[in-house]
Amino acid sequence: MKQLLITLTTGLLLSGCGPEDGNHAAQTAAAAKAEQLAAQERERTEARLHEQESRASRWQLAAMIAFSGAAFALLIGAAIGSRARHDAEQ
Repeated sequence: MKQLLITLTTGLLLSGCGPEDGNHAAQTAAAAKAEQLAAQERERTEARLHEQESRASRWQLAAMIAFSGAAFALLIGAAIGSRARHDAEQ
């Protein structure tokens, strides 16, 4: 008898611990909306990151072209100067 009473009391107490149907549906809808907002924010962040990387690569390319041009001009200038000195010695 005592065990039956304890079992029934425990069952009644535990039956009230679960989420209510209406509350559970509202929580699920809120979680879905939060997930959708998080996905949109991730997409915006990825787009901004891609644009920043694109800008950085353009600057790197421009700097490399400028450096290569300067190095080429230095070589041409050295060759012209060497040729002029060689002609002047003769």
